[in-house]
Amino acid sequence: MRYLIALLTFVSLAACKTPEIIQYEYKSTTMLGSRKVTVTKDSVISVYNGRMDANRQARKTTPEEWEALKNSANNINLEEIRDLPSPTNRRATDAAPFGSLLLTTKDSTYRSASFDGFDSHEMLQPLMDVMKEIANSVSQR
Repeated sequence: MRYLIALLTFVSLAACKTPEIIQYEYKSTTMLGSRKVTVTKDSVISVYNGRMDANRQARKTTPEEWEALKNSANNINLEEIRDLPSPTNRRATDAAPFGSLLLTTKDSTYRSASFDGFDSHEMLQPLMDVMKEIANSVSQR
């Protein structure tokens, strides 16, 4: 009986734990092109496909960037991100790009609702601030 209680306690604690995110992906789309920034523990890859040009840049992820991403995602409920409303709707008139976020765990991929550029729902905003810094650092290299 004691082992059964210990097993049930362990299983319930494991079920409550937020799964570890292994890949962060930001997508941005405008009439002129699309950009995708993918960050894993090992690499940062930025791909731009425009009407007139395309490019791909890659580099190593720094330990500080990875830690910042993990910390900024601590309060995100992965099951809810697909339904989070955007604080603004400038993308409806081409005043801002369509932005979205994909968060990948070992078992699943979670897609957010669309938002304006890097201006997302308040639950995602700390993560988007870190993603914006990383995206800008890739494009400047």
